[in-house]
Amino acid sequence: MTRHRLILGASALLGLLATQASAATPLIDKVVFGDAASEAAHLVDASASERVEGGLRVAARRLPPSEPGARFSGDLKFRLAVDPAIQNYASIRLWGGDVNDGKLTLFCEGRQVGYRHLGDIEILDIGTQAPPFAGRFTYRTFPLPITLTKGRKALDCAIRASGPYAVYTQQFESFQKPMAQASRPIYALYVHADPFLDSGDPAGAAPPLATAPSAGPEVLDDLKARVNREIDRKLAQPGPLNVLEVQFLARAAALSWTKAHGNPAVARKVIESGDAFYDRFLADPKSVYVDASRTNADWDAMGPFGKTLRLLQADLAPYLDAPVAGGQGAPRRREAYASMLDAGLGYIQTHRRLYTNQSMIVDLGIYWSNEGLRSLGSPLARPEPAMRRFFYESMGLAPWTGSLDEAGKPTYSSAAADTGSFRSADDYRLFTKAGLSKELGFVGSYGEILDWATSIYQATAATPGGQGDPVLRDQLLKMARARIAFRYPGIDAEGARTMLLEAPIGWRDPVYPGATTYVQKSGWDNTPFNVAVATRDPQLMAIARQALGDGQYYAVLRDRLKDKGQRTTIGLLDAYDDWLAVKAWPKSDVKLPMTPGQPDFVFADPEDGVVAIKNGDEVLYASLYWRANCGVNRLARVHYQTPSVDRIATIAARVDFEPSGKTCVRRSTPHISAGSIPIVAYPGEAPAALEGEVLPVAKGPPEARYKDQDNPYAGRGYYYEATYGPYLIAMNAGSKPVVVDLPKAAGERTDLVTRRKLAQAAASLTLAPGQTAVIHAPSR
Repeated sequence: MTRHRLILGASALLGLLATQASAATPLIDKVVFGDAASEAAHLVDASASERVEGGLRVAARRLPPSEPGARFSGDLKFRLAVDPAIQNYASIRLWGGDVNDGKLTLFCEGRQVGYRHLGDIEILDIGTQAPPFAGRFTYRTFPLPITLTKGRKALDCAIRASGPYAVYTQQFESFQKPMAQASRPIYALYVHADPFLDSGDPAGAAPPLATAPSAGPEVLDDLKARVNREIDRKLAQPGPLNVLEVQFLARAAALSWTKAHGNPAVARKVIESGDAFYDRFLADPKSVYVDASRTNADWDAMGPFGKTLRLLQADLAPYLDAPVAGGQGAPRRREAYASMLDAGLGYIQTHRRLYTNQSMIVDLGIYWSNEGLRSLGSPLARPEPAMRRFFYESMGLAPWTGSLDEAGKPTYSSAAADTGSFRSADDYRLFTKAGLSKELGFVGSYGEILDWATSIYQATAATPGGQGDPVLRDQLLKMARARIAFRYPGIDAEGARTMLLEAPIGWRDPVYPGATTYVQKSGWDNTPFNVAVATRDPQLMAIARQALGDGQYYAVLRDRLKDKGQRTTIGLLDAYDDWLAVKAWPKSDVKLPMTPGQPDFVFADPEDGVVAIKNGDEVLYASLYWRANCGVNRLARVHYQTPSVDRIATIAARVDFEPSGKTCVRRSTPHISAGSIPIVAYPGEAPAALEGEVLPVAKGPPEARYKDQDNPYAGRGYYYEATYGPYLIAMNAGSKPVVVDLPKAAGERTDLVTRRKLAQAAASLTLAPGQTAVIHAPSR
């Protein structure tokens, strides 16, 4: 990077100061891209960029690919003033109507600021998959490393654009995609001391809403046609099907509108396929958990086939006492199929996985494998309660005991395959008391596991669609009610009203904004109304009706149908019947809690260090335990939205913890700050600006094992506190009361959790264990 001397002419300096003086937040510096005076004052080298007119007809710069098909742009270079003695924050101004999944990365003094993938401090901008805040500006804020600013009054910096990422690969060529378009326009970059930025710049306004998305009930006809075409293809296919395909036929057979319903060809095709599975098993016993036809076959083994056997138990009965196709001396199908199921069951019981969705998938594989054995009348079947106990662990109702050893005893994740890096405590539960999963803190999209949790509940029902285990149902509803706090109002790509899944404060969320989500996020394996219809819970059914009223159920199905994969076809099997059930449900005024016009509320979960706040027309989400994979980083993440401004900020926070005496040192890689995600090395990459920072490690349970990646204890505190704008958030995650110093304010202060006004003279309050306070002090 070229070094420039900081030379400001008198007129340029006066113009810069005038710009700063108009801002509501005192600024250390501000670069306005596309403005000649500001660019001259900051020695901007804009040769690699294009000047454009963007939102509200404001000038900006964007970065095109350095050449056609390139992965990167050239550099937009500039000089940035900083304060050498304090923590500096930087914020970038972007247009909320952009749809551009390219990336923007900041380099200062030859080092990369922020991490590419799931870092506690992100790169400058991770791109957008839909318009996050149509008609208005959005800001992203992060701390500039003190190692860069200490003793310096200015930094030589550059912004470089790149194409989107494809995660979970170690190869640069497959991870870093080419730039298919120029970058998002870059409007301004600010440096400020207060983490909360009120830029004073024009904000814009939300555009008029479209009546509804363009999709309507016709998508259900498309869905039914797709399912029936798939049934025809599978039944006509020469030779056997794979494991997921036979499960598809079995599930479709239960639906009256499908061509599989009452069709004897379904049972014949399942038997033909089951015989082929057995032949393959004889040739290669590992085939029960190594299967190229599906993703992660080692997680559920032959569980999907076990589910097929139970769903079609009556139809398959006439075939089970005959020998497997293949000639004289072949075993009866009962014994042959049982040997496969038992082998797969034995494998996955000794290879359970800790992360919640993975634990649920494995434990569904365990349960359905055993249900297949029970359907066959096999003496190899285990007692059903012994298998149901795994569900209680996956649902957070009992401590997670890990894989079984060869003697059938729990290992509490002593094997590295369970967790990748640590042994969990003997009393470790996968869910918080409030109903959120722990991976390791709050997760947005990755935490949308109501589909698997509903599948667990439904598996315990005696008949499809019947009532399952009531204890599991209660826990499922707790999970669902915790998740609905994390949907906030937005505008979709067609300009229609929608509710968006909160992603910016999620530990494993590299996408912004989150997907349209009401009751639950639609994915490969479920419908958007899955949990509501399975439980017939009045609140969830009312929220499902809200999605219908907004037209978003049809829009979500339309977009899901673009995925032609087998898993998606299976996952959408219930969408039509779910629609009928929700449409027939009585109308009510109940809506998602963040919906405009609903009462103010605070949802707080100190175990995950996360809060969701609705205060009038303001929405604030905060993760005070933020991506602290290997040690205490003293950072919080905030997503704060008002009707006119959207802010996403990573800020310094107070984290009180019990030290272990161990430390975690940040590596030189600018790919990820910590964790077990594979590291992708870039050609000639600059080192991470935070390289060498030493993070203290919090003390974990005595039986837990520590390794400096993805550890659920290393970065946790017993008390968290962060201030952002008019909000002070204090969370007591420990076992003793904590005294909280209150912010001074000339006006009224309110604890939004209790809705109490605080006395003018009050200087502190005491938080009991597990308690959260959100102090709103707008006038300070």
